Amino acid sequence: MHEYSLVQAMFDQIRRVAHARGAIAVRRVRVKIGARAGVEPELFRTAYDVFRIKTICEDAPLEIEPASSDELTLEQVELEVP
Repeated sequence: MHEYSLVQAMFDQIRRVAHARGAIAVRRVRVKIGARAGVEPELFRTAYDVFRIKTICEDAPLEIEPASSDELTLEQVELEVP
């Protein structure tokens, strides 16, 4: 369940960035998850898929890459701006 809290916080961050840039959609989200970050990548993906329904991220695939650090990092958000 920890992953759901992390995804919710990530969505808050994505919404702020998208709003500031006047984006109409998010096209891709990429995160890096370190092996000792305390985050299960598949649970994180499941949480993302639940949270993105009917949001600006609805059509945005989530890319998860391994990180050399022990952190979870929002690495890239690809926006569609009119």
